[in-house]
Amino acid sequence: MKATWKGSISFGLVSIPVKMYSATVTRELKFNLLHAKDGGRIRYKKVCEKCNAEVPADEIVRGYEISKNEYVILTDEDFEKIPLKSVKSIEIKQFFDPSELSVIYYNNFYYLAPEKGGEKAYFLLKEAMKATQSMAIGKVGMRGREHLVAIKAFDGGLLLAQLHYIDEIRNPAEVPGWGISVDVSEEELELAKQLILAMKKPLKLEEYKDEYKEALLKLIEAKLAGKEITITEEVTAAKSLMDALKASLEAVKES
Repeated sequence: MKATWKGSISFGLVSIPVKMYSATVTRELKFNLLHAKDGGRIRYKKVCEKCNAEVPADEIVRGYEISKNEYVILTDEDFEKIPLKSVKSIEIKQFFDPSELSVIYYNNFYYLAPEKGGEKAYFLLKEAMKATQSMAIGKVGMRGREHLVAIKAFDGGLLLAQLHYIDEIRNPAEVPGWGISVDVSEEELELAKQLILAMKKPLKLEEYKDEYKEALLKLIEAKLAGKEITITEEVTAAKSLMDALKASLEAVKES
């Protein structure tokens, strides 16, 4: 497994050498885009607007536009010279209670593993965070920007979550229908509560699989075999909200 980032975690005067590994992997089916007329592959090429030539990756640099068609060019070496501690070290700014961090701020997740020589300090930090039920917040410079990150003890190690900055979160009040309030009867509310409690049980994520992917694979197999593809019947909607609640509750009780 290839490390995404290598550096250290620091809190107070303690420095822990670590490596960062992506905690997730994409399992989706991949499709190539084809020309419907002749089945040829559709490919995206990076073409220079000036000379109309396709440009290889090693000739592409990043430019910050300061005025129309005028850029400041930045190379990988330039990014490495950024005078921030976070480029090489995750400096913990504070510890806090996990309940203070809303789920909306979470982004990507990474595992932090100790480098050789940092095992004791790593283990000590993990155990102390577990004992105090604390999370840490800090920043790390990676892939051309400084990320806000949270660290917590997780399943024998340390888990790092990239966070959104507060100005990256949209105001939910801008969403049409957000905060709507309507009249519901006591009976409707009671039925909804009964349905939720009837469906409530300990969460076991291993019970959930990507059924869409499985159905898609069967669809591909059927097309290869020249079989007719059947269309899934639509779910019949109940006549009213009350009918839907009652029918749903009965179905859960019978299952």
